[in-house]
Amino acid sequence: MSDNNNAELSETPREPKKKIKFSYFEPVVGILIALVASIIFYFFPQIIAIVFVSGPVIPTFDINVINGPDSNLWIPILLWAVLRIGVEIVYLIERSYTKRLAIITMIGNTLAFICTLYVFLPFTIMNPEHVEWVRTHYSSISVWFGEILARANLVVIAIMLISLLLDSITVIKKGFKSKKVRKDDKADDIYVEEVKNEDIK
Repeated sequence: MSDNNNAELSETPREPKKKIKFSYFEPVVGILIALVASIIFYFFPQIIAIVFVSGPVIPTFDINVINGPDSNLWIPILLWAVLRIGVEIVYLIERSYTKRLAIITMIGNTLAFICTLYVFLPFTIMNPEHVEWVRTHYSSISVWFGEILARANLVVIAIMLISLLLDSITVIKKGFKSKKVRKDDKADDIYVEEVKNEDIK
């Protein structure tokens, strides 16, 4: 009875191994977003503005602080773009979630967030005219909302933190899950090979 069961098991076709893959679309979109965001923020920051229906359009960030002659913000901005594009390129190379991809993503996202802090944490990046107009306009409407708009630099940091954190958690979770799947597949291969050897004996 045992020999028959082993023979049937050895002849049963294996199911295809599980792979946690993703398409090329997401990494390519990520690369484009990183390029566009970096170019717009450094070369055309004046178009990043809050538009008020009944008021003027005032640039949110100080153009001179970002790309003025004495500014060195081009370094962290360029580094941020390189890190984000680099992580997306690794996605394209790996083509599936792996432990190596998880580690690279975590390191890249951490460094990218440090660059974000360097650029946006100082309040000097905010356009003084924007801050004054917002606080004046919202003083009689909603003071707390006016303060949020007046500190848009912190809003950008919060959004970036959430985005990078979610990305890292997703990749780490699926990367280590993919490692477990590969271990299970390897164990199955060893078991089937042992069954075949028993049949030969």
